[in-house]
Amino acid sequence: MLTERDMKAIQLYYEGRMTVQQIADECGWNSRKSVYNLLSKQEAQEYRQYIESESIKDAITMLRMNSKRMAKKLIDIADGEIKNDKTVYAELQATNSGLEKSGITAKNTVIIEDNKNNNDQDYNELLEMLEQKKEE
Repeated sequence: MLTERDMKAIQLYYEGRMTVQQIADECGWNSRKSVYNLLSKQEAQEYRQYIESESIKDAITMLRMNSKRMAKKLIDIADGEIKNDKTVYAELQATNSGLEKSGITAKNTVIIEDNKNNNDQDYNELLEMLEQKKEE
């Protein structure tokens, strides 16, 4: 079973902001070998997978919460509101990729937002914008 210190060391290691020696020092170990021994344990690998899956869930939630803003950005670009001609293609690619990862595609324009902030007005506003674009 992993201790709090073990979990902290694993988190620090996979964040990648510290060297292995700095992690050992931070966790009160004498050498880097302690960190490497910890990482080789099955429990550490399972905890790493847990951290990874939680990070992915957090990232997807963040994308979903910002999907309305990304969709509006696409509509603005489609309207010709381009701030920089040289970067518009990259901006389109990044915005579209973010929307797809949040579950929104050309076939699926449902806005998924955090339940606490889910607002029919926002949803209706985006649908109205999309309808106006179709009519034009």
